[in-house]
Amino acid sequence: MSSYHFTVPLVGALAKLGVRHACVTPGSRSTPLVLPIVAEPRITDWSHLDERSAAFFALGLAKATRTPVLVACTSGTAAAEFLPAVVEARHGRVPLIVVTADRPAALRGTGAPQTIDQHELYGGAAALFLDVDASAPGDPGIIATRLWEAALGPVPAPVHLNVQFDEPLMPPGGVLPEVADAAVPEPRIPVHDSADATRLAELVSGRRGLIVAGPSDDPLLPAATAAAAEALRWPVIADPLSGLRAGPHDRRRMICSGDLLAGAGWLDRTAPEFVIRVGALPTSKPLWSWLAEHREVPLAVVDPVGWADPTRRVGCAVRAEPAAVLRALADAGIEPAGESWAESWSAADAAVRDAAAATLGTFDFPTEPAVAATVGRALPDGATLWVASSMPVRDVDLTFGCMSRAVRVAANRGANGIDGFVSSALGAAASGSHVVALAGDLSVVHDLGALVTAARSWIPITIVAINNDGGGIFHFLPQANVDPAVFERHFGTPHGLDLAAAARGLGVPSERIADREALAEAVASPPDGPRLVEVVTDRAANVAVHRAIREAAAAAST
Repeated sequence: MSSYHFTVPLVGALAKLGVRHACVTPGSRSTPLVLPIVAEPRITDWSHLDERSAAFFALGLAKATRTPVLVACTSGTAAAEFLPAVVEARHGRVPLIVVTADRPAALRGTGAPQTIDQHELYGGAAALFLDVDASAPGDPGIIATRLWEAALGPVPAPVHLNVQFDEPLMPPGGVLPEVADAAVPEPRIPVHDSADATRLAELVSGRRGLIVAGPSDDPLLPAATAAAAEALRWPVIADPLSGLRAGPHDRRRMICSGDLLAGAGWLDRTAPEFVIRVGALPTSKPLWSWLAEHREVPLAVVDPVGWADPTRRVGCAVRAEPAAVLRALADAGIEPAGESWAESWSAADAAVRDAAAATLGTFDFPTEPAVAATVGRALPDGATLWVASSMPVRDVDLTFGCMSRAVRVAANRGANGIDGFVSSALGAAASGSHVVALAGDLSVVHDLGALVTAARSWIPITIVAINNDGGGIFHFLPQANVDPAVFERHFGTPHGLDLAAAARGLGVPSERIADREALAEAVASPPDGPRLVEVVTDRAANVAVHRAIREAAAAAST
C-alpha cells in the first residue's frame, strides 16, 4: 500500500471538516502530502518559496477566517522553520494544522540526509502532536478529526502531525489512487461553563467599575461588552485590537484613549472600585502597569484558559468565553453605578483625544502618529488594518478613535514579535478581505522575501511602510541612554534601505509618499494587486512628537 492510501483520505477528511486553504513549500519528502492537497477541489493551495513565510501566511489566513488552515513542508530544517509561527499561533490563539513530512523512523539518528528529530519538534507550542507512519497509519478520518478538534478549541491553537514517508514518493503510475472517503466522526469542541458569571455579578453589583477589553478576535464580544457596560454603567477601555472601537455596536461607553489617560495619572485620580479584564493583556503599558501595581483594586479576568494573568494579582478568574459572561452580566439585573461615573470617563476621554489631535496637528506631516491617524481615518467599511508590533500598534492605540465603520484591526500580538508580519498580512488578504498593513521598516526588512509571494500570487494588499531607518521604539526605552555609537549600532540598527525600490525589485509596485491626502487616497481604495507605500520619518523627531502629545493629554485630563 502506498503512502497515498493514507494522505488522500486524510486530506479529504480535513476538507470535509472545513479546511479550505493550505500552504505548501517545495520539497521531495512532502510530495505525498502536496499532490492530494492540490487535487482536493475544496481546498485552495498557496505556493510559497520558504517555510517560515508560508507558516505566517497560514497564520494570517487562519486569523482572518477564524478557521484552521493547513500548512505542510518537507523534512529537516524546513520543519524547524515553522517554529516562530507555531509559537505565535499558540500565544495568539490561532488554529493551525501543521503537517511535516519525515523520513522513516529507522533512519533517525543514522546520519541520513535531511533527517532531524522531528518528534514533538514544537514542544509545548503545539496543542497536539501525532507521529504517524504512512505505511501503517491508522484511521485517517479519526486522525483528521483529532487535529480539527484540538486546533479549534476550546482555545484555538496550532497542532502538529508528523508523517513518516518511505519511498517511492510518487504515486504508482503518477496517478493518485482512488480511495474511499474516510469516515469523519462528529467533532466535539467543549465549551466552558459560564456559571461563574453569577458569582461575578454579586461582586460587581453597585460598584463603580471598569471593563478593560484587550486584544480579541471574537466577533460576539463587541455587542456583549456594550450590553454589559450599559447595564453596569461602566466605561470600557477598548484596546485597538479588541474589536470594540469600530463597528455598528453601541460605542457610547467606549474609551479610546486609555493609554493616554493612564499615562496622565487619570486612574490615580479616578480609581475604579472593581476591574473586569477580558481578552489578552492590553497594548498600553501604562494601563497594565497600573493594574499590576494597584492591588487594592479587585481585578477579575474572564478568559477560557482561566489564569491568563502576567501581572499575578488577579483575585477572580472566570474560565469561560468573555462574550457569554458579559451577556450574562447584562441580563443579571445588577445594581448599576451612578451615571456620573461613566460620564466623567467619557468627558476625560474626549478632552484628552481633542488635545492629542490638536497637538499632533502642530507638527509637519509626516510624523508616525499622523501616518497611523491618516490610515485609520481613510479605511473604508469592511477593511482590515493589519498592524505591526513595536511602534505601529502603539501609534494606532494612540490615534484610532471610535467609528461606525466595520473596520477590523488585527496583529500578531500573541508573542508580540515582528517576525512574519508581511506574510501574515498577505495571508489575511488572501481571504478576500481588503487589507491595509501598517508596518515598521524593520518588520518589512525582516520579512522582505514575503513580497515575492505577493508578486507571484498577485495578492491585493496595501502595505504602508513607515521607514525611520531602524528601531524607533528603542528611543523610548532605557537603552536610549547608552553610548550613542553603541545605541545606533545595536539598537537603532540603521539599514539605509529604500523600501520602495526593494519592493519594486521583488515585483511589487511601490512608491514613496510624503503627502497626507495622497496617503489617504492610497489606503481608501482596494488595489487590484500588491502595492507598497513608503513613508519616510525621523526616529529622533518621533520622540518629541510623542512627548508633546502626552504632555497635552496630561494637561487636558486635569
